[in-house]
Amino acid sequence: MVDTAADTGYGVILKKETSTPGTYSDYGLEIVNVSGAGFTRTSISALHMASADEYDEFIHGHRTTKPLTVVFNWVPANTAALQAILEGSKGNWQVLFPDNTSMTVKAALTDFDAGTLTPDGKMEATVIFTPSGKATWA
Repeated sequence: MVDTAADTGYGVILKKETSTPGTYSDYGLEIVNVSGAGFTRTSISALHMASADEYDEFIHGHRTTKPLTVVFNWVPANTAALQAILEGSKGNWQVLFPDNTSMTVKAALTDFDAGTLTPDGKMEATVIFTPSGKATWA
């Protein structure tokens, strides 16, 4: 029997491209989880009066890189850097996976949420990056 090649997400890092193209630097967030690293494609109904057995038929349209959601341990004193990114333009962001593969995408930070603050809970915040164009998987 062959052992699984599955792994955990422990060690995922979010990096931003520096002023030197192709060079990425750890943004330093204490990441709790990352979701949305992927893509989707539209499906357009092509149903017509003679479609077989009255079943819908589809043609496939454009592709979209999904928004990238990152939840991290929030330190309020560090929010100014996130605010600057939110007000800035698109940049190249990279998710580095534990096996050293990566997904790189041109994206803008489009949402920041400080989450729910409770007397006995850890402060976590969420940021969402909205991609523009195709992600590169390497």
